[in-house]
Amino acid sequence: MTKEIIRSDKVTPPLAPLSPAVRSNGFVFVSGQPAFFDDRQIAENDFDTQMHQVMANVQALLEAAGSSLDKIVKANVILKNASDFARMNEIYRSYFPDGNYPARTTIEAAMGNPLFLLEIECTAEA
Repeated sequence: MTKEIIRSDKVTPPLAPLSPAVRSNGFVFVSGQPAFFDDRQIAENDFDTQMHQVMANVQALLEAAGSSLDKIVKANVILKNASDFARMNEIYRSYFPDGNYPARTTIEAAMGNPLFLLEIECTAEA
């Protein structure tokens, strides 16, 4: 079994000791993606913009690994505020064909950076 670290020049590299994504054994494992764009910029207090940026980051990493959003088999969504659940679902739904959604868990949790309103991690077929 080989392990390949996946990075994308479209995604801000993490400062934490983790890989943005890893391809191994036919799957791509994407670490929790925050809403960073450019050089650690973030749209403060704007859930919609952060949600779209998180999805763009996930998509960029999957594409760098030779995968795509439609190959996600499991996603975990971490929300800072459970009150954003309905809006998250509206936006999330727009990234997948109707009825062809990955398995998913959504939780509410404190974020390592107080400006993050959400993170998404996923596993996809390579």
